[in-house]
Amino acid sequence: MRLGQKNLCYSMALAGVMLLFLTGYFMYMLPSLYVDYVMEQNLNSLREQHRSYMENHTYEGIRVKNATACISVDIPMEGNSFLVTGKAFSMNVTVRDRRLQEILDRFRQQASAGQVRREDAAVLEEDAERLMEMFRETMRENTALPFSISQLYVRDMGNEFYHESVKMHSYLDDFVIFEMSIEDSNNRYTNYIAVECDENRLVFSLLPAVAPEADEIRPVVLQSLPMLAAVILLVVLLSSRMYSRGIVGPVIELVAHAEQMKSGHDFAGRRIPENRQGKKDEVRMLADTLDDLYRQIRKGYQKLEEKNQELEEENKRQEVFLRASSHQLKTPIAAALLLVDGMINEIGKYRDTKEYLPRVKEQLLSMRKMVEEILYLNRCTENIRIHPEDAGRLLEQSLQSYQVELADRRLSLDVTENGKLTMDTDEAVMVQILDNLLSNAVKYTPDGGRIQITVEGEDKEIRIENFGVRIPGELLDHIFEPFVGGNHGAGSVPGKDSHGLGLYIASYYAKKLGISLTVSNGRDSVRAVLAFPEKK
Repeated sequence: MRLGQKNLCYSMALAGVMLLFLTGYFMYMLPSLYVDYVMEQNLNSLREQHRSYMENHTYEGIRVKNATACISVDIPMEGNSFLVTGKAFSMNVTVRDRRLQEILDRFRQQASAGQVRREDAAVLEEDAERLMEMFRETMRENTALPFSISQLYVRDMGNEFYHESVKMHSYLDDFVIFEMSIEDSNNRYTNYIAVECDENRLVFSLLPAVAPEADEIRPVVLQSLPMLAAVILLVVLLSSRMYSRGIVGPVIELVAHAEQMKSGHDFAGRRIPENRQGKKDEVRMLADTLDDLYRQIRKGYQKLEEKNQELEEENKRQEVFLRASSHQLKTPIAAALLLVDGMINEIGKYRDTKEYLPRVKEQLLSMRKMVEEILYLNRCTENIRIHPEDAGRLLEQSLQSYQVELADRRLSLDVTENGKLTMDTDEAVMVQILDNLLSNAVKYTPDGGRIQITVEGEDKEIRIENFGVRIPGELLDHIFEPFVGGNHGAGSVPGKDSHGLGLYIASYYAKKLGISLTVSNGRDSVRAVLAFPEKK
């Protein structure tokens, strides 16, 4: 499953969980919270209603919860009259019945005694029963009524009501609110009565209310669930789409980026959407990590290639060693043995030992030089030590061994040093390079010829040029290969054919030291140039 599809599935699952949670919340917690909120609002409404009446002595300009049933009873502490005020009326009530006067006096007495107590609720209930009894007697006696009333029946409603409760809320020492509730099968009825007493009067404020039930709210919630589910689904789908564009899109770009890396193609830069350029988020960090990983792999691959090339050089060197020991040495050994056998057996011209013993020595010296070069080639690069060295001093040291041969063959040597050349190199290896190049120059320069050596301090070069000889064109491109050698043309010295190891060894050493070695033909010369790298 693709990342975008997974994201959509996770979003749908999240939408389902959110819908279940919200449904449970709306069905079970919200209705009860709403009922508690309405009850609290009713209580606060009566409180504000009572405080406003105490300040203004009227309901004009006062907002009440139930305009048809909210009233306040203002009872003076003396006399037989009291004031009843509502939103739409205000009337003065004069008590003429002795029993009502006793009830009124009892209210006054309790109020003047001090703080209104929780036990006063029971007294109010007892006095209410007396008032009801007086009302029933009045109906039976038809006293002062313009009509007659005959009671048909009286039904006991006690079984219809349940959960009767009385609560008292105290705010000040002389201000309390009684909350009296009762329920039937359909509604919950609550009467709020505020009682406050001061030095001159006793004031009652009444607020009857029908509180909503939780079951009344649940059907409304159920009807709103389809719309709620559609809104949640739409929000989740939009969020999923935005998330996919913001996250999945860059991930797809990174996949293409990684594919490009895997194919080994070069790339100019990171393929990240422009709106993420400059941001330092997880996607950008992943892209940076991929780029760093790619660069490290490329660098490691290049190092591996270099190591492979070095290993190939080493294998080639080993092959040189084996071929030299098994093939190149066979020819001089066979020639030396043939000469020795001829001299021992005194066959023909070989009887003249004074003439042919030097040739045997020459063959042995050639074999010794070849063996020394191969052995040194096998171990010289194991302990390379780089130090600053003076090129003039190393040249002078290398030329010491050729002074006799230069004089015997009447070779002219011209050494020019244009500035001091200091190079970072290994002395022993550098001497071996110079010795091979000088050996070739001396060996292949005709008798009476000229050799020019130039040291360029500014250009960091050493040029060795011997005149009167040229390298054949068919050999020029292969002179650094092992065992490529032979006669150097018409002007070369007879009997000076090369065994083909000198330039190969010099080139091998130069690569190890990071030096550029080139050999080319001049108009009538062979020029070898050593170019040294700049100091780091």
